[in-house]
Amino acid sequence: MSSCSLFKPIPRTQSEVKDSPFIENVVLSLQSTRSKEKPIERTKTSIASEKPHQDPPASRTQEIEYSPPSAFQYALLLDVEVEKIKNSKLYDYITQWWGTPYRIGGSSLDGIDCSGFVKGLFSDTYSIQLPRTSREQADFSQGISKENLREGDLVFFHQRKGISHVGMYLSNNKFVHASTSMGVVISDLNEPYWNKRFVKAGRIINYP
Repeated sequence: MSSCSLFKPIPRTQSEVKDSPFIENVVLSLQSTRSKEKPIERTKTSIASEKPHQDPPASRTQEIEYSPPSAFQYALLLDVEVEKIKNSKLYDYITQWWGTPYRIGGSSLDGIDCSGFVKGLFSDTYSIQLPRTSREQADFSQGISKENLREGDLVFFHQRKGISHVGMYLSNNKFVHASTSMGVVISDLNEPYWNKRFVKAGRIINYP
């Protein structure tokens, strides 16, 4: 039994569980409205005073050009630049499990708990074997400050006493976890619920 059992699951319909709105419904549309605008008359002085247009550095342009479609979607969700979404294996794993319902002691797409999800994520993405429960994972990791969190670190929470929930940090205060109410999802550490229940952050020592 997982140490996440103190969180009370909220029943959800099958369609709600498997829907991934940010993955399927994000549409990026680049449209120019300048053709409908009246041309702006500018003097030679005003034109000369403008800064010359500068294209993005070639390396950054290439990173954006070769980013997979999911990178743009996760960049929107995490509110970061798309070139910062580099770990495709990690985000492919999250996509595979997105919306999987919460189930105490579960370890399959039919249902999974918080520590089971983190354990599977580390095994598949980093080839690192973690203990099964959130308390054991907290003991297995090296404590770090909240300000030093980076991708791959663990974040631990409590409901009453002790550690009873775990997630993995991504970036920009966002972490992925198996929520009792929404299944596998990405949440924000600054949300009042999680901010109030935050216990500690931990780093796996052998994490590259």
